[in-house]
Order: sequence, then structure tokens, then C-alpha cells
Amino acid sequence: MSKGMTKESLRNLVQYRDLSEEDFEKVWNEYSTGVVTNKEFENRIKDKINEFSKDYDLDDLKANDMLTLRALAQAYITLEDYERYSYIIRTEEKGIDLDRIYNLDKMSNIMSNIRKDISSMQTDLDITRKVRKGDKESNLINELEDLKRKANEFYRERMFYVWCPKCKTLLFTGWFLYPEEPRNRIRLVCNRKLEDDSICGETLLIGSKELLENRGVNIEDVPEYFK
Repeated sequence: MSKGMTKESLRNLVQYRDLSEEDFEKVWNEYSTGVVTNKEFENRIKDKINEFSKDYDLDDLKANDMLTLRALAQAYITLEDYERYSYIIRTEEKGIDLDRIYNLDKMSNIMSNIRKDISSMQTDLDITRKVRKGDKESNLINELEDLKRKANEFYRERMFYVWCPKCKTLLFTGWFLYPEEPRNRIRLVCNRKLEDDSICGETLLIGSKELLENRGVNIEDVPEYFK
């Protein structure tokens, strides 16, 4: 629909010929008051916000944040329009004159201020970029490491550990269904080869109740790596 169209010319367009006078008056009022143009601008704002939603997490924005988001979209659109117009001026085959230099300088300052406004609004919104593929992989690795750490802590808190009291070799890790039962006992022999090629040979007999009362271990001076 061209700008500056008369009411009669508008009425003669195919899409409006069969409208009632009442319906056509609504169309004319919208057109003459600039509502049509506003709708186009609103569509641009909506499209820009949709673009933001692909890159940023907007789910938790409150009502006042949405107003700032709308202003941010408008700022981006305005910047795009200025950049487009600036490009047109620079590429015109009219040579360089003072008026063109002045206009370009003026637009450059305006665009610089718009960029500052955009940066300020982004800070106010405190919106973060959605997780990209690489970030997802990184987060997945971090989550797996966290699960492994928690599983290890869970394991260590519930398992019993038996070291050779002579050479401090870990001989047994296990869990008892009924650790309070005094008849639960295990017999272990340490077969670690020592530096002189001899075998440690330490033998011990220990019960689950004893381990339970000693916080799951059989010796007080547990190896440093276990602490």
C-alpha cells in the first residue's frame, strides 16, 4: 500500500471494493492515522524479540523487564535502519561534500549513543545467553563430575574399610546389611610384597560392629590419600 493514497484510490483497490461503508471507514481510519505503518513496526519489534528468544533466556522476565525488552528491540531496529541509511549515503555516486560528511558524522554519533543504550538495557535486563552446544557439553561434563563426586562421598560414608595395620595396604572395602550384628566377622591376610621381596603376611580378624563403632575403619592413622 503506497503512502499518500487518497480515500478514493484506496477504495478502488481490489481488496476493499466489496467492503461495506462501515468496514471501509475502519480501514481508512487506520490508514490515515498511520496504524498500518504502526502495525508494520510492531511486527518488526515482535520479530526482533523472537530473535532474542533464540539467543537469550527470557522465561523469567517480569512485566517491567518486558517493557525494557521492547525498548531494546526498538533500539536494535533503529540502529539497523541508521546503519542501512548510512550505507546508502556512503555508496551514493555524488562524491564527498560537507553536507554528506556532516550527515554521516551526525548519524555516527547517534548510532554510538544507541549502542550505549543497548548495552545499558542488556545490563538492566541481566539476560544471559542460552546454552550453546559447546556449553551444553561442558555443563554435561560438569554434571557428571558432580555426580561422581557425590557418589564417591555416598560410597565412602557407607562403606567399611580395612587396612593392614602393619603395612597400611587396603585389604577390604565392603558393606554389611546388619553391621550391628556382633557375629559378622571377616578374616583377612595381607599378601603385599615388601621392598625386600618378603611378604607382609599380616593376619587379622575383625567384625562389622567393631568397624561401625570406629567410624567404618579399623585403624586410627588411616593413609593420607583417604583423608
